[in-house]
Amino acid sequence: MDKKTIFTIDIYEKYNFLNDTEIDKIINSINKVDLGQYAYFKGKHTTSYPATAERNPYILDYHKDIEDKIMNEVYTPNQRMQDSWCNIQGEDSTLDFHNHPNSVVSGVIFLKADENSSKLVFQNPTSLTKEIHQITPTKGLMVMWPSYLRHGSGDSINKSKERIVLSFNTYWK
Repeated sequence: MDKKTIFTIDIYEKYNFLNDTEIDKIINSINKVDLGQYAYFKGKHTTSYPATAERNPYILDYHKDIEDKIMNEVYTPNQRMQDSWCNIQGEDSTLDFHNHPNSVVSGVIFLKADENSSKLVFQNPTSLTKEIHQITPTKGLMVMWPSYLRHGSGDSINKSKERIVLSFNTYWK
């Protein structure tokens, strides 16, 4: 019997995607009123996800220039920004594995990260052994992947005082 490999999963990384001025602009625009808790996080955290009548998590609504910059990098054609939000994690926090089934492309931009920040961990959906791939966050790094791919912090516990991530999803135009 012949073996054929038919599926591979590509992720995309762009280091220094945002400069310090762009990062500061986003961080300074985070409205504390839009922040709350979310069940996928454990430990000290706030997030502007999900949208509620009281909270508007769509941070890129206030930064169309950065939204356009992201959309110019999206690797799948005919996409539009579906939603965007910010996650702020403190020491000893984690993020459960999850995916974004109602989206096409998901991504993050690390706005504040250091050597103590938890990793971005992906699970291989085709592996029976729970194979993982880890990315060490750096300030300004953008990572994009197919939205069905499960991701979180895995066994990596955030040890940074403050780790700030801009997250987003796209969908068909």
